Amino acid sequence: MVSSAIWLAGLILEAALIGRAIRGRFLGRYALFYSYLAVVFLRGATLLPIDRWWPQAYPRAYWYSQFFVLVLGCGVLWEIYRSALSPYPGAARMAQNVLPFLFVIAFSRVFVKAWNGPNWLPGATSLETERDLRVVQTALLAGLVALLIYYSVPLGRNLKGMILGYGFFLGTSLVHLTLRSYLGVAFQNAWAYIQPLSYLAVLSVWLAGLWSYAPAPMLEGESRLEANYQALLSGTRRQLIAARTSLARTMRP
Repeated sequence: MVSSAIWLAGLILEAALIGRAIRGRFLGRYALFYSYLAVVFLRGATLLPIDRWWPQAYPRAYWYSQFFVLVLGCGVLWEIYRSALSPYPGAARMAQNVLPFLFVIAFSRVFVKAWNGPNWLPGATSLETERDLRVVQTALLAGLVALLIYYSVPLGRNLKGMILGYGFFLGTSLVHLTLRSYLGVAFQNAWAYIQPLSYLAVLSVWLAGLWSYAPAPMLEGESRLEANYQALLSGTRRQLIAARTSLARTMRP
């Protein structure tokens, strides 16, 4: 009964988040984030009756849907990057080129494991795969936060809420997956209550940060981040031109 009540509370908070965005007409401002939230809501609403009336089918339904949610979680990270770097076109272009490359590398490992292991899902390898992807997401989010702090990039309440909530979610997920790997199934019984309560905290942070539309303040003049990016780009181009010229001179008879 307690776990069901926590589960229902999570569904209510997810519905409230989506409802506020629809009412405030800013659902499209963070389309990837709300798409992720909608899928998580539908997943929770579907798994609840499966757990109650078809418990033998729950593990397989959970793990297959969990992998899909993991993929969509990369979309949340993309949304955070896009929103944070939108005033900086140069840095945004670099992130758009680097992020897909890192995601492809992470998911390549997933598909290699699936190809080599016929019993990949569900099982212990599912935990390993989720942990690998969470580590990549955590590193990317931490890198962005360090960049924003170093360059004193102004953030709106919406973006702060997304970063804080998703960062807390990634941190608690890594703790769970690591302890589950070392302590085994015994830890899972305790985490069955700890994890939903942690997720309620995440939803509460998101609800406070995304109660209404509050974008980042507009920049006045060129930022130090964009100036440094342009300087790096110019320096790289000069080095490439110099290397090309040197190579051409070497190849001349």
